[in-house]
Amino acid sequence: MGADKVLGQNPARIVLVVGGPGSGKGLLCDRLVDECGVAHLSSGNLLRDEVARDTPLGRECAEIMARGDLVSSATITTLVRRRMREFPGRRVLLDGFPRSLDNAYDLIELCGKPELALHLECDDTILMERIIKRMRQGQNNNAQRDDDNIDTALRRLRTYHKYHDSTMNWLREQHVPVVNLDCSGSPESVWQQLVAIGRLMRPAAKLPNLNNRDEDLPIFGS
Repeated sequence: MGADKVLGQNPARIVLVVGGPGSGKGLLCDRLVDECGVAHLSSGNLLRDEVARDTPLGRECAEIMARGDLVSSATITTLVRRRMREFPGRRVLLDGFPRSLDNAYDLIELCGKPELALHLECDDTILMERIIKRMRQGQNNNAQRDDDNIDTALRRLRTYHKYHDSTMNWLREQHVPVVNLDCSGSPESVWQQLVAIGRLMRPAAKLPNLNNRDEDLPIFGS
């Protein structure tokens, strides 16, 4: 199976995709889904879906998200775990999670230790430029996200930095491998970094054939 070739065969079957708002987490996950057939869960999308369904929980989450704050760890972890049940036996990419130490504690307690964290890094200026671009595109297409505005974006960035370093350090302490990726360039450049890192980590697993040739690209270990 493609996912096993890329991601190894660790029992937790969870890969974290971590980065600030606008870092391209969703785009990277989409490519991994296409190439490997893994499942993709976005914590932000789970919350937005709950808001769209106008449940009591969704209304509570809407107020918190509008402020750019974090929804409680118990709430988001419950949503993630509930959705993961739809993918028994499959490897799952968790996009934008954990966002705090509480998230990380709850994740490992409820779902087991992740096999890997993909960490997307770039300057805040680039993140803001992307959010503004996305906001304008959404306005033109009448599809703007409620949390895509300047004030909320700034608050989201501040919240992200408030919790990010301590969360990543804790994951490293738990011996979760962290792959740092410079996301300041194009989505293709991020993918090629992933491919190049794989070449340096032989022998472990194989990526699927990305360029019509057999290449050993052991990115995730076995």
